[in-house]
Amino acid sequence: MTSKSNTQSAPEIATLSPPRDGTKQAKLVSMLSRKSGATLEKAVEALGWQKHTTSATMTGLRKRGYVIDRERRDGKPSLYRIQVEA
Repeated sequence: MTSKSNTQSAPEIATLSPPRDGTKQAKLVSMLSRKSGATLEKAVEALGWQKHTTSATMTGLRKRGYVIDRERRDGKPSLYRIQVEA
């Protein structure tokens, strides 16, 4: 039985298939690409989507090659960030 590692290296943004400009998905990528990242709640508020739709979109971004880190914080909502290779 082989085991798969969940560890991925951060891809270069230039190699990813970016969302079309002006879309809500592009706005989500922009929010998650900031150094401060974004909480799920802030993304929901900014996009006008429901939580499950926003989460599913982040899953779709992962499938497209984006590496999204989740930082769990004690007593606060998790923070999500897209890893960008330096």
